[in-house]
Amino acid sequence: MLAGVCAASTHAHEQSGSFTSGAAAATDYYQVTCSDDGNGAPDHLSFQVKDLTPNASRVSVLVGKGATCSPKACARNSTDRIDTDAAYSLPASVAQGPGVYLVFVKHTGPGSDAYSLSYHCETVDNLHTGTNITARQQQ
Repeated sequence: MLAGVCAASTHAHEQSGSFTSGAAAATDYYQVTCSDDGNGAPDHLSFQVKDLTPNASRVSVLVGKGATCSPKACARNSTDRIDTDAAYSLPASVAQGPGVYLVFVKHTGPGSDAYSLSYHCETVDNLHTGTNITARQQQ
């Protein structure tokens, strides 16, 4: 559950997780590091989330990086508004170059929830580049 999986054909990464504490405020926290793996310097981190559990709550992902930029450039979120369908939330991205992005996955209500997080670092030309995830908090 803690390791990202790379799909070779699309270079997308997926992280599965769940909120087992039952608390409405439960939040999973990850750090995604974007680096140049030979494909070019990272420009942004793209992400989406999929809610896998049928209940009244929604699953959202919030990504941020940096403190010396406008809020629209430093942080963005995306919410899956339809539980258990096959689709991810609308894609979003934060463009703050190489380094560590903070990724928070949360849900809006009490009870357990499961999710799939899709994330990948890309160059300014949208080429996949070095992407590594580290789990910091699992609730």
